[in-house]
Amino acid sequence: RTVFSIAYSPDGITLVSASFDHTCRLWNVANGTELRIFSGATDEIWHVVFSPDGYTFATSGNDRINRVWHVCTGSCLKEIRGTSVVENYLFGDALAYSPDGTVIAC
Repeated sequence: RTVFSIAYSPDGITLVSASFDHTCRLWNVANGTELRIFSGATDEIWHVVFSPDGYTFATSGNDRINRVWHVCTGSCLKEIRGTSVVENYLFGDALAYSPDGTVIAC
């Protein structure tokens, strides 16, 4: 599986990977165990970033949808679709949460 991006949780105990296979995976850093698979994207996922509190992470990818995922439940909490007049496009070269976790920039 090709991994495009990884992000460490704020506590450094886990990391999440974004992959070519349309999934994200949560990993235990200490022993390399896969803890959870996050599926629902319809194309490659290119970027991933943890929220400052570590309870959620955001992704963006080739399907032009930014998603916010709940780490513990594995559910997709929100989908943010493109609103640009250019091909309904929403994609950035990176993702970032604001320090208070209320805004995602791409």
